[in-house]
Amino acid sequence: MFRWIHCQRILLPTFLVGALLFLGGCNKGFTLKIEDQDIFAFGAQDSCNFITATVLSNTLRVSWKSDTPVNLVITPSVPEEFDTEILSAADKWNSTLGKNLIHITRDNSFSAPPASDRVNAIYWSTEWDSDQASQQARTAIRWDVSKLLDTDIRVNAKNFIYYKNGDTNKAGKIHLESLLVHELGHALGLSHIADLASVMQTHLKSETSRNQPGAVDSDSLKCEY
Repeated sequence: MFRWIHCQRILLPTFLVGALLFLGGCNKGFTLKIEDQDIFAFGAQDSCNFITATVLSNTLRVSWKSDTPVNLVITPSVPEEFDTEILSAADKWNSTLGKNLIHITRDNSFSAPPASDRVNAIYWSTEWDSDQASQQARTAIRWDVSKLLDTDIRVNAKNFIYYKNGDTNKAGKIHLESLLVHELGHALGLSHIADLASVMQTHLKSETSRNQPGAVDSDSLKCEY
């Protein structure tokens, strides 16, 4: 089945004037930075399997930079029985890098829909566009220049049924933890890759567990975090 990531770049008002300017080394080449924002790359900046933005004819990785952990809320739309799987998916990324990259809490008072609101949230969607019924989930990320601003994850609960760790009835169902590991990778800025050792492959078959980031995913994260 296919999963898609929706990316949106947002150009904010010019807040960079007068900010601290310095050079930062990052993988291949150097980047011109203003505070925590990459704005120009000298030489080739390896994508490291991250989503990229073109700025001043240069390709820059899009990420949260030093603004981690990324705080996400589980909205009341998500059945509480799945909280353990969601938290476990976040822990898989945190343990991969040995760093607290993602922090997730439940907020049953949060009722806002997915939006560019600087709130990162996870939704259980019982309504889904009929022409995109093959999507198991959709992660939207929004950024300015090269720094992520917010992210929303929507799980397709209309067209798919999910199973948890330890469930014996898996027939035709999608492993929720594996799906969330993948979507949280997008939330960190990672894009799809074809490497069979990666959790960022495009397809997740039913009755399949792929919930442990591979060495290629760890190496990608080390480029930015």
